[in-house]
Amino acid sequence: MGETSRSAISYARLMIGALFLWLLLLSSSQAQGRMPVTVVVARQNAVTEWLPVVGSLAVREEIQVYPSIQGQAIEQILVEVGQQVEGGQALAILDTTDARMLLDKNSVSIRRAKAAVAVETSRLDVALVTEAETRRVLERSRALQPKGAVSQQVLDEHQNAHARAMAELGLARQSLALAEADAELVARERKEIERTIERSTVRAPDAGLVLSRTARIGTMSSSSSVPLFVIAKDGVVEFVAQVTETGFVRLRQGMHAQITMPGHGISLRGTVRLSDAQLDPATRSGEVHVELDERAKLVPGVFARGRINISSRQNILLPGSAVKSASGTSTVFVVKDGVVDERQVTLGSRRDGFVEIVEGVSDGETVVLKAGAFLKAQEKVQPVIATLNWPSVDHLATSSTVMGGEEVAQ
Repeated sequence: MGETSRSAISYARLMIGALFLWLLLLSSSQAQGRMPVTVVVARQNAVTEWLPVVGSLAVREEIQVYPSIQGQAIEQILVEVGQQVEGGQALAILDTTDARMLLDKNSVSIRRAKAAVAVETSRLDVALVTEAETRRVLERSRALQPKGAVSQQVLDEHQNAHARAMAELGLARQSLALAEADAELVARERKEIERTIERSTVRAPDAGLVLSRTARIGTMSSSSSVPLFVIAKDGVVEFVAQVTETGFVRLRQGMHAQITMPGHGISLRGTVRLSDAQLDPATRSGEVHVELDERAKLVPGVFARGRINISSRQNILLPGSAVKSASGTSTVFVVKDGVVDERQVTLGSRRDGFVEIVEGVSDGETVVLKAGAFLKAQEKVQPVIATLNWPSVDHLATSSTVMGGEEVAQ
């Protein structure tokens, strides 16, 4: 039996008891000339307004994993759907045969480049020694030539020898720089090949739950629109629902929600994380996301129902029978000092036989339980106070349920 059925039974029992009490006091009241009337004392109660919604569990953020290298066959698959992975964990390995062949060739090139640098370094050392010797000879000849110990011809020969040594030294330096540049280029090529081999291992960008994989051993990697793997980042699952316009405009970030999954026996609490910035003009609805407090193992795609607390306040609550509505106006009968006063009221939420009184009745006032045509303003009555079983806060939930894009009134 549901909460609504139990509330209806309680309300029926209340009305039967009130009628029985009214009959018992009828004879004694007639003697005094006053008709007995069952009344209730108006009290402030908590009124919580909920917005029922229907949706499903969904991954908060999906990570689509694509290969970094195109045109290589998939050799190994290291994870399966439903497995938790860490950030940087290997998911699959592509064929690296070609890259490793290039790496071997690069190893030979590195040896050649190192040998070339060594040769040019030796040539530079020889050129430095030659330049130093020719410079000393030239300086000695220049010092002796004014004394007549060295002829001008010998001095010219020593100058030419030093000039040749300088030219050879410059050439040796250029050759060494070229050899070192070649060696650096080969080293960079090796790093690129090693990077290619590293990228041949497909890794998870972040931790999470593997939701799906299209990777198959032997298939070629490509930049198609289909990712090799789809991962739920951090495994976070939330509740997502479509809300029609009337309820959507009342949603605010941070509102509390309760989520249930029929058939699974799971009830969760959550908070509104975000909602669409605008409504879909075709359906006049928007999407709302509820962050769940619990991180239990939830399955994305599972149907769920939820309700969002859009308003909590304190107001007078009365049984629906106490309110008389006609021509768009609602009234109640207030009894004071045994005299009936008909008073206009402003109504709020309704549910389970109770109605919220926004204006018109104050806390502690006595209100006739069943407003009927037999009562008139300023009539003298004998009030009989009935005891009410007030509903819990959860029962005072009124709004609309979204089902299939349509609103179903509660």
